[in-house]
Amino acid sequence: MSENFNEHECEHLPDKGVYIEFSDDGEPAWKLYIQREATESDLEENHYLETEGESIWTTMLEITHCPFCGIQLPGLENVDKEAYGKFQHIDSSGWSSKSM
Repeated sequence: MSENFNEHECEHLPDKGVYIEFSDDGEPAWKLYIQREATESDLEENHYLETEGESIWTTMLEITHCPFCGIQLPGLENVDKEAYGKFQHIDSSGWSSKSM
């Protein structure tokens, strides 16, 4: 089964750290990703981080509408709305990643 990926392009999205992506790998979903990337001061404070721009943490949430422009996102006609809305938080700030 091939995967289909699209990214929502919205003029209201923040320039860094936030993106919205559609994936259809059997369960179609639009996902809002919020990511915190390491800065130089983060590297000084946390010896587990190695380079600027590396992900410290990422949060993913399934969405039906863009929270920045309000449009309904396409391709969700056959999605089970009762099971929709999964989320995940991945903390990569230590020596191993933790998914919550």
